Amino acid sequence: MRRITCLAAALSALAAPPVSTPAGAQDAPAPASAVGVVFDSIRVRPLAGARVRVDTTSLHAITDADGRFMIQGIPAGPHELRVEHPVLDSLGIDLRTPVLMFAAGSTTLHELGTPSAERILEMVCTPAWRARGPAALVGRVREADTGLPAAGAKVSLLWYEVSLATQLRRAPRVREVTVGPDGVYRICGLPEGLEGKVQVTRGTLSGGDVAVAFGEELLAARSMTIAAPGAVVAVSRPDSLRAGPAEVLGTARLTGRVLNKLGAPLVNARVQVEGTTRATATRSNGEFTLDSLPPGTQSVAVRLLGYGPVETAVELSSQVARSVTITLEEFVPVLETVRVSAQRERALEDIGFTRRKRSGLGFYLDGDAIRNRNAQYFSDVMRSVPQIRVASGAQGRQMIQNARDPMGGCVSVWLDGTMWQQMEPGDIDDFVKPHEVGAIEVYSPTNTPAEFQGRGGCVTIVAWTHRKLERRRR
Repeated sequence: MRRITCLAAALSALAAPPVSTPAGAQDAPAPASAVGVVFDSIRVRPLAGARVRVDTTSLHAITDADGRFMIQGIPAGPHELRVEHPVLDSLGIDLRTPVLMFAAGSTTLHELGTPSAERILEMVCTPAWRARGPAALVGRVREADTGLPAAGAKVSLLWYEVSLATQLRRAPRVREVTVGPDGVYRICGLPEGLEGKVQVTRGTLSGGDVAVAFGEELLAARSMTIAAPGAVVAVSRPDSLRAGPAEVLGTARLTGRVLNKLGAPLVNARVQVEGTTRATATRSNGEFTLDSLPPGTQSVAVRLLGYGPVETAVELSSQVARSVTITLEEFVPVLETVRVSAQRERALEDIGFTRRKRSGLGFYLDGDAIRNRNAQYFSDVMRSVPQIRVASGAQGRQMIQNARDPMGGCVSVWLDGTMWQQMEPGDIDDFVKPHEVGAIEVYSPTNTPAEFQGRGGCVTIVAWTHRKLERRRR
């Protein structure tokens, strides 16, 4: 019934007064018209924003919110109508009509629709995989600058589910597949209602973590991009005294604005591409610019005191600067509900905190210990922590320093798994408050775990926010 209603509406949109031809004028062949709807049978709704084009011409139309389109001026003769949309591209669907004969002056009605989710699942997933789980994640991975298939890249999906073998603990699950020659990847056998993160990697280069949520659907589509070989360079940090991850630089640029929910610009919001040390602050008009970024699908994190932090995925390219507008919602303090201790421990175990604590190589604070310090600033939490001293700096800032180095030494800070790139000394106090932090790890230069070895000879602080830990408990 929904399709019939849309098609009837499309037909009524054609109503127009006839065009008269002057007496004695020679009649030219009248062009044809095509009208119709495009329906998304996967999500059972009209496919809005699709491009419907006549294959042998430049004629095209964009479907409206009801999936309707109308194309006029079609030359008489044989043509195909083809539909282009990001969802179709991610699913690898070539949606087109058979070759149709358009008669001069005619108006033809067309109803185009994708296969159903069930039909696509039958085509892309084997019965053996479907027996393991009814859902699937599919998509394409291309090189960011060339658009060519990123054959051989890896796509990994991380999610959490209940494990009976571990006393009903929500255990992490990871599935990894290789991108095919056509750039397509498929991850079948997934559970219903999955929420997780998907990431593409190629060699030593990784894209950003992108959220995926199936909801009530069994088929999800997510395409991504990654830098082509040679499009980025790895640069060792000048203060690295031992092996550690190098900074990956590219030629992509990201610009944008950060606004509040009323559309007003926000100044001094911190914007960082996660997984890199590229960070900046918004100007008085809310605008920001980040250069020398690796092309591909990346995750951008925005933080500002008084507002809830936001993460969003962006597609970066060396060819064209990407521009985004990010809206922050005001932070509303809510009294923390009583949490079962076992749940908190599970979240800490998921991020590796518990495992590293058992090693005894560092100093560890959990949420209760942090709250008991009644700290006003993040740096206040670090007072009386072994190997750390907090000193007064310029403009009244508090500086976290290496207590064993009379010159202050260097201190590396990691927040939620990403190295903190300070724009001004001590600026972490401007963006992270103690009530946001659920766990802290502190390591000497010689005992820093491999995953946090960013700078040689530094004391390392690893902080985890409640927001990150909450995701791990879902």
